[in-house]
Amino acid sequence: MKLLVIDDLFSTNLQVTHAVQDWQDCLTTWVQYPENLKSALARETFDLAFVDLHYGRRKATGLTAQHVISDASPSTRTVVYSNEQEDNRILLLLASYYYFEPFAVLSKSAPDEEIRVVVDAARSGRRAPASAAGGAYDDAALLIGQLLKRESDLRIWRALTQYSERSAIASKSGFHVGTVSKFADEKFPVIEDIRFRFLGLEHEAVRAIVQKVEKDKRAPRLAPLHAFAMIQAEFFNDPELDELLTGPREMEVAGDARRRGRFGRRHGR
Repeated sequence: MKLLVIDDLFSTNLQVTHAVQDWQDCLTTWVQYPENLKSALARETFDLAFVDLHYGRRKATGLTAQHVISDASPSTRTVVYSNEQEDNRILLLLASYYYFEPFAVLSKSAPDEEIRVVVDAARSGRRAPASAAGGAYDDAALLIGQLLKRESDLRIWRALTQYSERSAIASKSGFHVGTVSKFADEKFPVIEDIRFRFLGLEHEAVRAIVQKVEKDKRAPRLAPLHAFAMIQAEFFNDPELDELLTGPREMEVAGDARRRGRFGRRHGR
């Protein structure tokens, strides 16, 4: 069983290695950055890759790593291995499930036993245990398709990471102010849904906010979108999104019905 750990910290590799140290048939290889991944995959085929989502100040994220693995070594299953409890990781997690269908998700605070259970499931050809299967992310992954329906959406989101005024957003993104207003109307319910599901807000409270704003067209929407975009700036500025939004992978996952079908097949994989 060949394991690959992609993380900027060598201690993460030591953590996985320690968890499986009693299994002599498990060999662990460390790759520090996604940029070094292609050469490692050219030399060797791995069974399971533990993929971090964040690499310090480097532009590449876990989306790049997963994209490289899916293209260069499609037989390699992936485990998203990250501090997923941090609010600014949630879109990277959802995008991982939207585009790449990881085998499992594990927190870096997971004990050795949880790591071993996931590795053993992959080694034995079983499904990932329910605790690591990422069902909440799997079910909500379609929200990425709603946040980023078109390439123009990404340009506006990137402008929102810097500005909250409609005219400034329009100027930065290159669109008319009317387009920005329509964008805000479309995306506000989506970010409230994400907040409800993953950022600790109660269901009824969120629904009440959404209903109030939907009824009152004068209610400000750009300010909460700006705040959301700033928290998720690493995701929206990820250069990997430029390729994912326009490349064949987006065509592959487009359409809610097809996407739900792929989710169902993955769980029986």
